[in-house]
Amino acid sequence: MRRVQIRFCVVTSWPKDDWHSRRLLACCGRLGPAASVDPAELGISLGVKPFELEVLAPAGRRSCHVFVLARGLGRSGDPDVQFEIYRALEASGAVVINRIDPLLAAQDKFRTSWMLRRAGVPTPTAAVAQTRAGALEALSAMGEAVVKPIAGSLGEGVERACNDKAGRRAVARRLERDGSVYLQAFVPNAGRDLRLFVVGRRLEGVVERLAAPGGWLTNLARGARARPGACSRAAKSAAVRATVALGLDYAGVDVVDGPDGPTVIEVNGNPSWQGVLEATGKDMAEPIAEYALGLVEKRLERQGRSSFHMGASHG
Repeated sequence: MRRVQIRFCVVTSWPKDDWHSRRLLACCGRLGPAASVDPAELGISLGVKPFELEVLAPAGRRSCHVFVLARGLGRSGDPDVQFEIYRALEASGAVVINRIDPLLAAQDKFRTSWMLRRAGVPTPTAAVAQTRAGALEALSAMGEAVVKPIAGSLGEGVERACNDKAGRRAVARRLERDGSVYLQAFVPNAGRDLRLFVVGRRLEGVVERLAAPGGWLTNLARGARARPGACSRAAKSAAVRATVALGLDYAGVDVVDGPDGPTVIEVNGNPSWQGVLEATGKDMAEPIAEYALGLVEKRLERQGRSSFHMGASHG
């Protein structure tokens, strides 16, 4: 029997306008009291004892068991301060999902590639360069690459480049514009991939994404379409291992079935699941809320406490 009523805080600047924030608030609210807070309204007051802190937030949002970072950056305020607040909450004993450092790692495409490769997760060869010579050397080694912004989403700014005059010009142009360039070896495919939605270490949803006719990008925002998908054990294993490698509680993992088998192309720490819901009828906010609840209950059980108050000492 649950000893306490778990209180949820969904951190978002758009509790009414953002579809994902609304879904999280609704699903968390079925499991316990759920409130939203704008990241720009958060503050921290430190006490005398180690790990003693109080959340400075609107009334009713100061005492929470779990903070779900739906949209963790505010429209105003200081992003660096917001990051440190999330780190302080984690250190104080609050459950934060997804945690800020794994989120930042997933946002950085080269760091993602490096962490996946270090963990032995199948992922394409990748490179980052700050000089023309370094960038062209990487392109030559790959033969054909996908050029992406270091931090980006929805397929924006993504282009293919072959090791020819046009490709080298495109890479040089990106380098000149951004000061650095990220290259990921192109994995031959039939214009389709899988988006695997992982929560905890469980695969909760799979959709197959098909590029628009004549295209190759499988982002729904780029005109691709989604339909219910199925995946092999190898693809499932790669997606779960990728999520764990980055330290994420939940993730959208993009997997291509290339010549060498399932290959993780990207890991999204703040993934959209509207396409998953439309294609499969499964709302990923439900397993996220259930997972958050389970984390809190396990932590309370380990602590041997019946309650958790953010103004109390957690030394």
